[in-house]
Amino acid sequence: MNNPGKPDSTGLASPPAQQKLTIEQAMSLAGQLQASGRLQDAEILLRQILQQQPQHPFALHLLGVIAHQCGKQALAAELIQRAIGVKGDVALFHANLSEISRQLKQLDQAIVHGERAVALEPRLVMAHSNLGIAYFDRKEYDKAEACQQRALALDPNFAPSLNNLGSIWRERKDNQAALVCYNKAAAANPNYLEPLNNLGALLLEEDRIPEAAAALEKALRLNPNYTEAICNMGGIHLALEEHEVALAKFRRALELRPVYLEAQLGLAKTLQASESLEEAEQAAQHALQIDDNNPKAHALMGGIHTEASRPAQAEAEFDRAMQIDPGCDEALLGLGHLCVENGDVDRAVELFQLALSLKPDNTAARIQLIQAKKVTADDEHFTALLKLQEDAESHSDNRKMSLHFALGKCYDDTKDYERAFPHYLAGCKLKREKLNYDPAATARQFTELAEVFGKDAIDRLRGGGDPSDLPIFVLGMPRSGTTLTEQIIASHPDVYGAGELPDLLRIAHRKIDPKTTTFPDNLRYLDQAILSAWGKEYVSALQARAPASKHITDKMPANFFAVPLIHLMLPNAKIIHVNRNPVDTCLSCFTRLFHRKQEHTYDLAELGRYYADYARLMDHWRKVLPAGAFLDIHYEDIVADQEGQARRLLDYCGLEWNDACLDFHKTKRQVRTASVTQVRQPIYTTSVERWRKYEKFLGPLLDELGDLVPNR
Repeated sequence: MNNPGKPDSTGLASPPAQQKLTIEQAMSLAGQLQASGRLQDAEILLRQILQQQPQHPFALHLLGVIAHQCGKQALAAELIQRAIGVKGDVALFHANLSEISRQLKQLDQAIVHGERAVALEPRLVMAHSNLGIAYFDRKEYDKAEACQQRALALDPNFAPSLNNLGSIWRERKDNQAALVCYNKAAAANPNYLEPLNNLGALLLEEDRIPEAAAALEKALRLNPNYTEAICNMGGIHLALEEHEVALAKFRRALELRPVYLEAQLGLAKTLQASESLEEAEQAAQHALQIDDNNPKAHALMGGIHTEASRPAQAEAEFDRAMQIDPGCDEALLGLGHLCVENGDVDRAVELFQLALSLKPDNTAARIQLIQAKKVTADDEHFTALLKLQEDAESHSDNRKMSLHFALGKCYDDTKDYERAFPHYLAGCKLKREKLNYDPAATARQFTELAEVFGKDAIDRLRGGGDPSDLPIFVLGMPRSGTTLTEQIIASHPDVYGAGELPDLLRIAHRKIDPKTTTFPDNLRYLDQAILSAWGKEYVSALQARAPASKHITDKMPANFFAVPLIHLMLPNAKIIHVNRNPVDTCLSCFTRLFHRKQEHTYDLAELGRYYADYARLMDHWRKVLPAGAFLDIHYEDIVADQEGQARRLLDYCGLEWNDACLDFHKTKRQVRTASVTQVRQPIYTTSVERWRKYEKFLGPLLDELGDLVPNR
């Protein structure tokens, strides 16, 4: 928007009341008042002019400019249209109406007036620039570029056109060209906020966090309430996993601009990353209310449905996103990941490859491809990652970390263990540096749990709970075989596999007594009535996931913390504890970059201590709970005798034999765990004693495990 006149830094004093101004003098003064930010004074003066000359075109136009500055776009358009009706040959009127029409999403009108402006005044730089933005919004990028280039031919340092040209290159997915343009725009006008914000947003997309933060902080020093920059700073804190700070930034942006799609999306993403799925879904729904045709909003909702184990709804949202934008990266990767979880690896690979074809430097898509299939030494994606690794110092810690874990898998797949382990070690080191994990606090929690649930406490509390036999719990250490065990059971027609549910641990952390604030001290105040209420609440939520099923599995591994609580609040529920070789379990954890949680798995010694504490706690549960309170099953036994162990599992659960439990890898259901691709194959033995291949590297882990290490 072009406003006539330049602001006078000292402002302008009004003339004495008795002094009368000519219309020309009044217009000049109104322009100076508007340019200096005294919009109300300018408006009063302009309305006085219009009382004398209701069709004064320049007064109508300037009043429209002021309405635009005050956010009254419809009124602005009406006033400038009236000005054009009086005097239709002023290029500036058409140029400004073009921009206002664009902001009102009236793109045809914007282009009509933009073309009229450049026809009337071919040397009016901002007219070419505004017309280019209208073509940009209509996704006619070649015409948009031509307009900006014409503006730059007239003024090579015109910062808005340099900035707009950067956005065109960004839409064409040429980020390097976009960065050049944004930097030129920022250099041409150091006080121009938009290129600084755009630069920050693009650098964030490139995972160049420190550079992105520097650009955005510069913009915020110029204007602390610059909403777009505040929103993008939220994105930086989200990338750094500083969720509380990110939430504060997005909420501040929404305070300043309540209807702001990008901030609403950022809020939803951060809530999702914080595992507040219900709030995340609400925020994503608000985003869709703002713009139901935004592909990123639909893709985000698809991701939330995926995490909430609603695969049909998730796929519908991803499909909708790709209908709007077939190249939507978030939808392609999100749907690809969902296909992996649903066992359709071939389709997943197609989607990841499509994402790569649209954006060849899409590292996330390349890593997803590597995770979805076995890699050979001559695999093109393996080669591409090695090439990326050569420029490791230019990458952010997040990208370095992902590259290390992916390269570790590549070398493991090709049996080059000497090269694989250093990558796993480096990836874990980077991840551990980002975490605030306190191993001593975790050890205290294990001890306190054993104290809370002694034999006397369990005997005192027995007799409450909900009598339902709906739940089947499958628990144990991550990577111990819980996913395989659940998949075998969930292949039975009477069982619905719900996957890893947060419900039980959320209930267990609930405050009971006003004096208690932390788990597990809160559980000292349990009584039979509370246990019955909690049991009923849990069963009700579980039943809602599959109302027609006779049994539903909950495969949250960390429920091993709460075995006595399950026994007391759901006395007829089945509890299956999956054991695996301790070193194989720990190695499988260490070589996996988990989506969330599992903070104990990124340091060998800490991982060993955690496993030893877990093993002691399970021994304690065996001592204080009655025989048969839970079933111990061993991963290695399932591998050696699948049918025998499957029959044992079904007998324990009170289920008739069904041959489908032997073909568990054919069962069509969503699997939301790190073992997702493994349960889509028949049972294999390569994971048994895998740790021997890495034994020379595992000293700190083996020392902490001590006597738990078999045959050492």
